[in-house]
Amino acid sequence: MAGPIRKAVVGMAVLSATLLIGCSVADPLASGDVALGSPIATLTPSPAAVAAEPCPTSAPTPIPEVSWPPSLDDETREAARLRTAYGLRHDLAWIRQVAADPTSVLDFGVPMLPAETASLFARNDLPDPVRRVLDAYGHTDEFGGLYIDNAQGGVVVVLWTTDPAVHDAAIRPMLPACHPVEFRQVRWSERELRGWQDRISADMDWMTDIAAKLTGVGVDTSDNVVAIDISSANPDAADLIVAHYAAPDGMIRVISDGTGAHLLPSGTVVGHVLMADGRPPGMNDLMLDAGSPDDPPGWCGGGDIGYGIGEDGGIEFPCKVGRRTILVRDWVPDGHAEHPVVASLVVDVPAGGEVEVEIRLPKGFDPGATP
Repeated sequence: MAGPIRKAVVGMAVLSATLLIGCSVADPLASGDVALGSPIATLTPSPAAVAAEPCPTSAPTPIPEVSWPPSLDDETREAARLRTAYGLRHDLAWIRQVAADPTSVLDFGVPMLPAETASLFARNDLPDPVRRVLDAYGHTDEFGGLYIDNAQGGVVVVLWTTDPAVHDAAIRPMLPACHPVEFRQVRWSERELRGWQDRISADMDWMTDIAAKLTGVGVDTSDNVVAIDISSANPDAADLIVAHYAAPDGMIRVISDGTGAHLLPSGTVVGHVLMADGRPPGMNDLMLDAGSPDDPPGWCGGGDIGYGIGEDGGIEFPCKVGRRTILVRDWVPDGHAEHPVVASLVVDVPAGGEVEVEIRLPKGFDPGATP
């Protein structure tokens, strides 16, 4: 099952996504609570659920399982990983057939047929009827959250701290016939988890004392935990954080980047990117990037913010301190190959200061031409 795509975050920017597949669907219970054991006369069975024939019991088309050869290229391996997580066919022959299909698209970063991506986007609508029933049903003190299990092909999973069979019997008749939904039991309610998330968000400054920085905190609905992301090179940081908050055992999960890169000070790379003969590039499709296996932990740039190059070639690029490999990439249309690196330079970025550079483009390169 794919991990959550969206979660509540403190102190960091996170990737946004218009697609909700694989994530928790937070706060589906908008109405007032109904006391446990209260009658649910306000819930009326769906006409389709009452009149429909029994749901089909035929097994879905099997997804071939294979052992990937060690020599498998990274692109195919990533396609297999993502297809498996989304419950799509992922045998090697099919992956290569789709990649060679001229109608394939890259909406999810790997080649998929239009029908496959349409089926994934359609999963966004699956929680809606469930949420409408939950709004009337109440029992929020027992509700553990709701998410879509993609590995099963898009099943809406509703979590409860009490016997899920009881809730299944009350809710399923109110849903459209054969709606893909499952009811599972967990330890903690979503209300409890959100409460601990709020406590942690309000008490995070102390982490600097253990050489750690909070980079994200939220509820991982599918794992029924409060997930904390930190940046720290302190090997004991995760255990110290769990001990500090003293939440019930197993409720908090801490994941560290192991580097402490977020604690590093920053500097700025300034200067110009010029043509081979020293002229400014004029109108161009160039953009800045950074990174090399030889660089220490850290980065350049600012999250999802892109850094282009002016007509005069001028650049101003924030970076974490230390060795940084500055890359000049040529833009190619989205959905095509990775933007190629056309020039690069290694610099040493000072803390709180600037380092001035001049990067020359290759001879004969046209910075305004789109590949």
